[in-house]
Order: sequence, then structure tokens, then C-alpha cells
Amino acid sequence: MERFAEILVRIHHQRLDRPFTYRVPPGMDVSVGSRVVVPFGPRRIEGYCIGLAGDLPAAAAEVKDIEEVLDDTPVLTEELIKLAGWGAARYLCSQMDFLQAMVPPGVRWVTGKWAAYSGTEEPISAACRYLQEKGPVKLSAWLKQFPEMDAAGVLRRLRREGVITVTSRDAQGMKPRTVREAVLTAEGRRAEPVGSKQALALEILRKDTALPLSHLADAGVSAATVRSLAARSWVEIREKEVRRDPLDGEHFEPEEPLPLTLAQKEALEQISGAINDRKSGVFLLHGVTGSGKTEVYLQAIARTASAGLGSIVLVPEIALTPQIIERFASRFGGRIAVLHSRLSAGERYDEWRRVAEGDAVVAIGARSAVFAPFAKLGLIILDEEHEATYKQDETPRYHAREVALWRARLHKAAVVLGSATPSLESYRLAELGEYTLSRLPDRIENRPMPPVEIVDMRQELKEKHRSIFSRLLLSTLESTFQQGKQAILLLNRRGYATFVLCRECGHVMRCKSCDISLKFHMAGEALRCHYCDYSEDYPRVCPVCSGRYIRHFGTGTQKVEEELLKYFPDRRVVRLDADTTARKGAHKKILTQFKKKEADVLIGTQMVAKGLDFPDVTLVGVITADTAINLPDFRAGERTFQLLTQVAGRAGRGPAGGRVVVQTYTPDHYAILAAKDHDYPTFYREESQTRQELGYPPYSVLVRLLLAGADEARVIDAASFLAAHLEGSTDILGPSPCPLEKIRGQFRWQLVARGSDTDTLLRIVKKASAEFGGSTFSGDVRLTLDVDPQSLL
Repeated sequence: MERFAEILVRIHHQRLDRPFTYRVPPGMDVSVGSRVVVPFGPRRIEGYCIGLAGDLPAAAAEVKDIEEVLDDTPVLTEELIKLAGWGAARYLCSQMDFLQAMVPPGVRWVTGKWAAYSGTEEPISAACRYLQEKGPVKLSAWLKQFPEMDAAGVLRRLRREGVITVTSRDAQGMKPRTVREAVLTAEGRRAEPVGSKQALALEILRKDTALPLSHLADAGVSAATVRSLAARSWVEIREKEVRRDPLDGEHFEPEEPLPLTLAQKEALEQISGAINDRKSGVFLLHGVTGSGKTEVYLQAIARTASAGLGSIVLVPEIALTPQIIERFASRFGGRIAVLHSRLSAGERYDEWRRVAEGDAVVAIGARSAVFAPFAKLGLIILDEEHEATYKQDETPRYHAREVALWRARLHKAAVVLGSATPSLESYRLAELGEYTLSRLPDRIENRPMPPVEIVDMRQELKEKHRSIFSRLLLSTLESTFQQGKQAILLLNRRGYATFVLCRECGHVMRCKSCDISLKFHMAGEALRCHYCDYSEDYPRVCPVCSGRYIRHFGTGTQKVEEELLKYFPDRRVVRLDADTTARKGAHKKILTQFKKKEADVLIGTQMVAKGLDFPDVTLVGVITADTAINLPDFRAGERTFQLLTQVAGRAGRGPAGGRVVVQTYTPDHYAILAAKDHDYPTFYREESQTRQELGYPPYSVLVRLLLAGADEARVIDAASFLAAHLEGSTDILGPSPCPLEKIRGQFRWQLVARGSDTDTLLRIVKKASAEFGGSTFSGDVRLTLDVDPQSLL
């Protein structure tokens, strides 16, 4: 009997976001979730099988055959295909966008045109010449040969300028990694070898029975010798699958479950009850920093595994995975799978398969690990659930929390949202009784919360102290070092300085494409745009007035490090920011160095505020608490409170206690005062009242409609067109220029549609979007829809 498959093709076009019917050739093994290659017009393209049928659908006309199946086993489950349908409707995108967000990426290849490179940097010229001579090469191999290309922003700049092209060779499909091994046969055990080479090979194999051919070669056994043994049937040569293990070479000391406090026990029993009863429930675990939330996670996962169910643990930053992996591997050994974007394509593929085949009981990773293909799922945990990084900032713009809730309802699983500073949305739902609120109000062993001291930097200036370090922070650093302890310094930006200015005419050096001030980076003395990665040399004269009085102002992580070493030249300092962690494994290397006390101070951006647990850190210093407060975003106060509370929680986690020094120019702001007292309820009341009065989430639903184009007048007209189609149907804010008005040469305007019911608002925006798609504006103005936006910048 003939079989037919419904294939969703990999073409990003709104009108083609539907399945097409293809015939399954006799003998071809196609399942729901398989990746396939199909003819589509004159092209051969990739698609996903989302359904099978025994009869040809009546609506189908001439049906073509599927040409190829790309994977030995399907990469997607039927559940994940249903999830893509839900996600496309929930976030106003295509099903294909969601499917591709789930699937582990293929191996990336790079091609280049040396002639297109206009710069003078010799390392880049050499790398581009190599590409032009060799043709497509694996990106990983090219970066290994030319490590300068792996620096932050270099690849993106060259891709944007058309010098290189990076593609994903998915058409070949990812395959298991295999090695050839020699296996000793029964005849080989009894054999009398002829010659010393055969004798050596048999002696080695009689000890280990089976060895990879590469190991035998290392021991002096040639391939010819192995072939001669195989010809006599003394050994058999087989292909053996070898797992690409991201934790290969790591050693983790086994750890027993820790005793629980009364509050931890109560939280664990609530979560376990839902798991045992197979009831979908959401638990907001509101625990102060250092209260033992991770131990609750670990014991809940153990109970989930004993019930034969899988667990997913999400962390907001890749930087946190080394520490959390150490805890989980010490408890669960090789039964954990790691899923995040810093793994190689092969490692992600193998870890994905381990989850799908039931070899792992828990998958750990950043946002995209929420798609881990467990057949039976019992628990999903979002650690630091308030973090904006759980919302993807490119299509599909899903929020991992909402995806977790959808999967939990389908599997009748429990969801645990853990945080010391819950998002207003989650806490509001807990207040309404839709989430179960579990509190961990005290630190383990009743250790006190670290006292937070606020320094008014305006007063420092009045008293002629102009250092980026207040006198209090300097004296506290001194005493910390004298006691042999460590410090963490937080600055919520990277680079050396925030802007470069001509003191004669006042001209600020700006990015030509983004109209945003360029940041000075000490490495290479370059000015760099942190939005499009454009860079230029530090100017010796002003491009406007030709003046020579050029100076950089503000503070970046590099400058903090330089200034710190002026005061404490003998101290060992490490930085954790986007510049120092661009290469694979850099996060772990820096954090391991700090953990081993090979550094006295860790300077970092937001990465250092979350989840890190170092007992010898007795001081946390916040260089400026005002960075986020002054952003034109309704979440600015919430982000500031969360960041300060979280980073303060890095201090005093050991028996020596700790203290926190916060430097600010707005010491009376309610977010800073609430963070000083570790007082979430007071902050929540103030922020919640303001949000309710202004009609912002959690008291409304928002959809951001972002318009971008090279012609500003066309962008403004397109925004007015959309506003006219939304007016009268829902409340709208705007249209108005974005706070970041121009990025990468594109002018940006936005509207925000606001309503009280999600489904109604989505229908209204989808209709307006369709009208825009049929208008003349869609040709040169790009419309991006962001449901539940986390930022309006």
C-alpha cells in the first residue's frame, strides 16, 4: 500500500507555512519527526515530516516522491511538532521557525572572498585568502587555524560586509560518530602468531579484547598487521559508535543528598505530590539567595527519576552551566545531558539523542533546552525565573517559561520557578492562586543576609574624590584582601569606557550605521559599536573640528580592572564579560580560576550576578547602580532591584559572612532602597501599584510591532499605516521612534498594542500584520512582532 507524508518545507514565507503532500517511496523509512529532502519547484530543499497517511488526500494533485531521509532516527517527537503549531500561533511566527529552534544545528561551513575584504588587518586577510583558495571549509577547523577570527564581533562584521558566508550543511544530516575497532575472536585467542608484529597485536588484544584501530596504531600495530589478522579470522573489524561527550575528561566527586531545613522539606513535598499524582502544577519557589533552592531541585529530580520520568533544568546564562553541572553530575553521574549553544554540533546532536533514547534522566542548559525530547517528562525547573534571557530576542520570540507550561500541561508534569526576586508576572499569579507559592525565607545554617551599604557618589564628588571607587569601597577592598578573602565587582557594561568625546567642540564619536556612541576598548585601542560590531581606530584628531583634545569618558570593565590595579598592583584580577568569554570554554576557565583562589577579584557584567556560589567571597561592590534605572523602559526599576539583590547574594555564602557596597547617584530610588534591605514585598507593592496605574504587565498584555528600514520617511509612513489598522480595535502606544532609533543603518519605529486578553489581542495584531504584508510598505520596511516583549529599546 502506498504511503504519503505531510512535509513542512524549509522556506520562510508566510503563505508557505503549511504542509505539502509527498509520496514515501517503497522501502524508505520515514517517521513523524524525520528530516527529509524533497523536490520543491526547481530546488531540492529540507523539510520535516509532520504527519503520515495511507491514502492520498483528495486535495492533492500531482505528488512527488521524498528523495532522502537525513537522520537515522527522527530528530523531533510528535509532541514537539504539536508544540511548534501552538508556538506559531502564540508568538505570531511560522511553524518552521519553531521547528528549527528545537533541532540541534548541523555542522557550519564557511566560504570567503578575499577580494571583498577592504581592511588592512593581516590576520584577517590571511584567513580570507585561505578560504578563497580552499573553498568551503568547516567553520570549527578554520577558527582553529586562524584563532584571531574567533574574537568577539569579527565573524559578524565580515558576514555583514559580505566577505564571508557561513552556512549550515543540514542537507547531510548529523550522524553518530563511529570508530573502527578490532575485536579478538575465539580463533584469535587460540592462535599461534606468525612473526613479532602479529604476536604484539594478539598480546594487546588478549588483555583488552576490543580496541580502536587508532589505539593499536599508537602501540605500534600497523593497519596492515590488523588486516592480516582479520584475513585469518583472528580478529573482526567493526564500526563502534562513540559518544561526543561535552564532559569528557571531567571528574566529579560523588555527593550525597544534604539534610533539608523545614522550609525546604515543605517545598519538596509540595512538588513531589504533584509529580507522584501526575498533576500539572506550577510552584513559585521564592527563596532568598543562599537559601538552598538548588538542593530542593536536586532532590525533586531524584524523586522524578525514581518514578521513571525525565527532568529539564534551565539556567539563564551559559556562564552558569559549569557550576550547576558540577552539582548535578556529582549527584547523578553520567545520567545528565547538557544542551547549550557553546557545544559543538556533534556534541549537541549526541546529547539530544541521549535524551530521546532515555539514557539521561535530566537535561541541563540555557533557554533552548526547554525543547529536550523526553518521551516522559515529570519536572521542568527554571532557575532565576525572572531573567529576561529566557525570552528569545530573535524569531521565534518565545519565552521558555510559557513553553515549559505548555509541555507540563501535556505531560501532567510539575513546573518549578525559582528566584529570590520573582518577576512581577509570576508573583501576581501566585497571589491569585494560579501558582503555588513556596517560601525559603532564610539562608542555610541561618547565615545572615549580607549588610548592604549605599554610597552617594554625588557626595564623593562634592568632597573632591573623583575615583570610580568610593572611599568606602577602597577601604573595604583593603580589609578583604588583608583577611585573605575574595571580592566581586559588578559593572553592567563591558569595554573600557562608555563614549569618546572631543573636548574642543563636544563631538561624540558615533557608529555610522547605528547613530549610537562608540565604546573605547583598550585592546587594540579601538572604538567599537556594541550593536553592529562596527569598529574603527581611536582618533588622534577630531573628525569635525580637527582638534587634538580627544578623551574617553565613563567606565567599562577594562577600565575598572586598570583602575583597581593602580590601587592594588599586587592583586590578581579576572574579568567575566562578553569580550573575555567569546571562546568556547572561557566561562568555565575563568570561574574555575576564581574558585581555586588563583584570583582575588572577579570583575564582571550581569554574568557575575547570577547563581555563582563562592564561599570565600566576602565583599561585593557595585560600581554604579544607575545604569538600568535610567533606561526608557517600564521594567527599568524591576531590573535594577533584581540585579542588585542577586549580586548582593553572592556575598557571605560561607561562614566568614560578607558585606555589599553599592555606589549610586540616585540613593533614594525605591528599587535601590528595597534592594538594600533585601525587601521584595515592599518593592513588589510599589512597582505593582505603578504598573497597575499605567496599564503595564502583569495588568495587561503587550505586543510590540517594530518597523525598520533604510528610508526613515517610509518607516514613519508604515508605522502610521499600521496604527490606522489597529486603532479602534485595541489600545495602542505610539507610533514613536525607538529609544535606539537607528541600528545597522536601519531606522526603527514602534507601536505597542495593549489589551487585557491574550487571544483577542493576538487576533487583532495578526490581522493588522496581514494587511501590512499585502501593502506596498512590506517591500522595503521590515515588520517584527514581539509578543510579551521584555524590552522596548
